[in-house]
Amino acid sequence: MIFYHLIAVVLAAVGLWLMRHELSEIAAGRLAWALPPIFAIIVASILLFVSPGKRFELWTVGVMIGGALGLAAGVILTVDKDFEKKLVRVRRTWDGVGAAALLLALAAARFVTSDLMGRKSGGYGVLGAIAAFLAAYLVGRVITAGVGINGLAVRIRQHDSGVSLE
Repeated sequence: MIFYHLIAVVLAAVGLWLMRHELSEIAAGRLAWALPPIFAIIVASILLFVSPGKRFELWTVGVMIGGALGLAAGVILTVDKDFEKKLVRVRRTWDGVGAAALLLALAAARFVTSDLMGRKSGGYGVLGAIAAFLAAYLVGRVITAGVGINGLAVRIRQHDSGVSLE
């Protein structure tokens, strides 16, 4: 199990690092937007797989609520899109980075408590449900903000004088 826990920690850390474009307001391509939610899904799947408490109903509720909140959060983001270069930029936002950081904290907590301290889990499946909630939140956010359902998206045109919003 230590191998799975280490993979979860590493993937969560890489997913958090890949979300740096949201804090620095740098335009990013589709792959840069897609990888953090993909890594979050993998991390949540690992945490659900190694969870001693198999509470599928709790996990399902976590995914549904996280996905709904993620879809809503993606709609309210201010998104700038460059359709020619296929880039998306958001104004500085902390919710996605916060969700990725919490997912990293959950993976690290599972690794430390299960493998380093040798402590048994309570068997309630809550950690896995929270991880599923966070992964679904990140996926929902990217679906609405990055793919194009967001009605606040504007085109970016390059001019000699710089970038102008249309």
